[in-house]
Formats: sequence, structure tokens, C-alpha cells
Amino acid sequence: MPLEEFLSRVGKVIKRDDIRGVYGENIDAAFAYDLGVALADTFIECTAVDPVNVVVGHDMRLSGPVLAQALCTGLEDGGCRAVMMGRAGTELVGFLPAKYSDVIDGGVIITASHNPKDNNGFKFFGRGGMPLPMAAESAPPSPENGMQWLALAIKKRMVPDRLRWDDFAPDYIRTAVERAGCDFAAALDGAEPVRVAVEAGNGMGARILQEFARITDGFEWAWSHDTPDGGFPVVIPNPLQADYQAMLRDLVLQTESHVGVCFDGDADRVAMCDEGGHMLSPPQLTALVGRRLRQKLGPDVKIAFNLASSWVVADTLGERSDVLGGSRALMTPVGYGKIKPIMYDDPQIALGAEHSGHYMFREFWCADSGMMAGLLMLELVAELHAQGRTLSGELESMRERYWESGEINFQLPPNRAADEAIAAAVEKFGDEVSRLYVVSNDRCRLVDSYPPRGVELSVSDVRAEAGEWWFCMRKSGTEAGAGDLLRLYVEAVGERTLMEQKRDALVQMVGPGLRV
Repeated sequence: MPLEEFLSRVGKVIKRDDIRGVYGENIDAAFAYDLGVALADTFIECTAVDPVNVVVGHDMRLSGPVLAQALCTGLEDGGCRAVMMGRAGTELVGFLPAKYSDVIDGGVIITASHNPKDNNGFKFFGRGGMPLPMAAESAPPSPENGMQWLALAIKKRMVPDRLRWDDFAPDYIRTAVERAGCDFAAALDGAEPVRVAVEAGNGMGARILQEFARITDGFEWAWSHDTPDGGFPVVIPNPLQADYQAMLRDLVLQTESHVGVCFDGDADRVAMCDEGGHMLSPPQLTALVGRRLRQKLGPDVKIAFNLASSWVVADTLGERSDVLGGSRALMTPVGYGKIKPIMYDDPQIALGAEHSGHYMFREFWCADSGMMAGLLMLELVAELHAQGRTLSGELESMRERYWESGEINFQLPPNRAADEAIAAAVEKFGDEVSRLYVVSNDRCRLVDSYPPRGVELSVSDVRAEAGEWWFCMRKSGTEAGAGDLLRLYVEAVGERTLMEQKRDALVQMVGPGLRV
């Protein structure tokens, strides 16, 4: 293979926050081995005391065990000590270097999340569960004296080189419940059990949530497709896809459950529906979880949300006209890899949320935890149930006011850049726009034009807000075809017809035939 083609293939699998590709095409055992050797250098630089313990897990995808074994061999040949977890979810792998940062120096989960079944990939965690780039930039802590050094070295060597599910999963759930501050018995207050429907789509979510079911009274469970199966015989578990949501709705209605829960394949994203089978949008869930966190942690904690999120977050938790700097509701760039450093920089941020269903919690080492978001919502549903209220009733005012288009995707041809389409959209509605947000130095900021004069952009993303509506356009950082993949979001407050009018105008401008 020519060198140029080889390097092009490698470049295509490296995404904004992780590595993803097609198994057997641009990701295979040889790639995993080379990745392990390369990662070993970074993990070693981040660690003061040998051995350098790196936990490695894989989700239910069929190629996971092969890639995990090759990655572990590469890590060990590179000078690390690989600790094999076997089958796990993303949060479980990140949990171990976070909680046990003295003896676990990092982690790698082999997953492609909600991508097609022939895909696979890698996500990385550094010391303390930090994003690996952040861990690499900070000096590793060192023991104060020789005896402490020796004691730590012995402890690290005593970590088993293989962990069983029972060695980490129950610990993870107990810690998540404790750090979320949930008291389910108090929330239920002696009421009849809450019925919960879980559509797992053969991903990892049900197996993890079943650990919670084992230790918590007051819930009755209906499980569907709860056996992990990387062949995905029924559906690709993506919480934003209509067919998966329909399966959850049907299960809720069939079982007369009070709430429905589903996860993506590696169980780090959660989605929920009410007792009528109607889905909560991720921003609605963010608003409810953020409000609950303020009840637990105090009214002054900040909630961060990305620039593709509904106004329901800013209106519920702050002011839509004040979402930068020291605001209680803070706008961030898209991508959990961008949000986490902001949370580390500002300890007042208790929750960082993505419009795609990722939720990061300060109380959980700033880690991405759909499970913790789900636990907080189950506590809320239990409390509502004890009061004779419903989740749909709690959401009624939000649903009547905010009208979202959802994510609309366009596959642009190679000769048409996403930046050009974004600039054209801003120009088209320039007379209406009162606030224009871009991303510079990995932070959101206000500008008066697009492209902005004298401002270096981190990415081409833009959010344009008018009186009672807004739109966001951005180039995907995780997916692309021959050309750029352009994402569009539109929302209006009060009138659904306003959202539809603006949505249709923007779709027409980009090109209806390019929708995918």
C-alpha cells in the first residue's frame, strides 16, 4: 500500500474525542497493537511509580476481544502493565483510574458506541479519570519519601492482571448512587413501587443497571433485549434514533411503566421517556437533572450546556442572554472532550451536558455518566410518584413552549465546504440575528459577524439567536463521507410553525437532496 494511502486511512479513524473505524478495513489487531505501544509512552510519562497499570475493557462488539488482546500486548511491549477487565461499559473503565488513581494509571475502552456493528474504536482515560491529553499535560504526583514509594509500588503490583465483573461493577454502582446523593427510600416515602421499563437494545446498559436493581428496593423492572450481543440482532442501540425510541415507547405502554430508560451500546449515554412513551429531549433531561443537583448541592452551582442545546436549559437554570463567563448556565463548545477541561477549570460547574445525551458530573470526577443522570431521574420519578404526580406533568410546560427540529444532517459534496454553508446561513438571516456565538480557544464567545473578523476559530460551529428562534450549524467532528457532514438544529419558542418555517428555509438553502 502506498504510504499516502496508509496515512490517509489512519487519519480517517482519529475523531474529535476518540478513535473509530471499520473493523477489518482501517482498524484491526495490528492497529490495536501499534496503538498500545504508542499509548504506553504517554501513560509512562504520566506516572511516577512503576508499574504503570492500564485497565482495558471492551463492550459487546464481536471484534472487541481480539482488539483488546492486541492492545494489551502492545501496552505491555511498550512498558506498561495491562489489566484486562473483559466486557464492560465505557463508564466502568473510566471509573477505575478515577476512584483508584493511586494504583490505576489509565484506561482504554474498546467501543464504537452507537455506530454500525462492523465498527469499533477506542476511548481513553488518563490518571484520575481525566481526558488523556489533560493527564499528559500535568505532572504526576510522587510519594514524599522512599518508604511511601516502596509501599505504592507494592500496592500497584498487587492489582490483578485480570478483573472479573464482580470486581468492579457493583463498586461502580454503589459509588454512583453515593456520589449522586440519591436516597430512593426517602423519595418513595412508602409509596407503591415505581415501574421502570428498560430497552437495552442488546447493549451494555441493562447489565449495568441490573446491578442497581439488585441493591435498591422500591422499583419493579421490565427488561427487554438485556443480553449484550454485538451482532445487534434487533437494533443498533442509539438513543437518538426513532426506531430505538419506538421500541422503548412500546415497552413502556405494554408494561404500564411510570418511566422508560434506554442506553447506547457502551452505556455512557442515556435517554428516557415518560409514562406515555413520549421521549424527553436531552436538553429537557439536562434541565431536570440540573434543577435536582441545585437542590442537593446549592443554588449557586453552575450547569454547562453546549451550543446546540435548547433554550429550555438556559431559561430553566439561568438567563438565555447571559450564558458566558461567570453565568450560572454556561454555554460550551460541542464535544465532551471540550467540556471536561472547562469543568476542571471551574469547580463550580456541577453538570456538563451535551445535546446528544452525554452528561458529565463534578461529583463523579467530571466523568461522563449517563448512568448517574439516569439515577437522578429515577429518584425524581420516585418522588413524583409518591406525590401522585407524573413525569409527563413535570414536563408539560417545557413541551408546550419549546419546539425543536432535532438534528438534521447533510452530506456535502467534496467541493462544498461546511464553512461556506454556515457563512451563507448566517448571512441569509443576518438582519434577524441578535446574538451570534462561535468557538475560539475552545470557549464560546459572542461575535458580530461570521466568519468573525480578527478571531481565530477553534471549529466552524455557529449558533445564531434571533428574537424567538435560533439555529446552530456545525461540521461533524466524528463522522464524514467524501465531503463534510453538516449538522443543523433549529428551535422556536411558543410557536411550532415558526420553527418549521425557519427549519424549512435552512434546509432549502443547504439542499434538501443532501439530507441523510
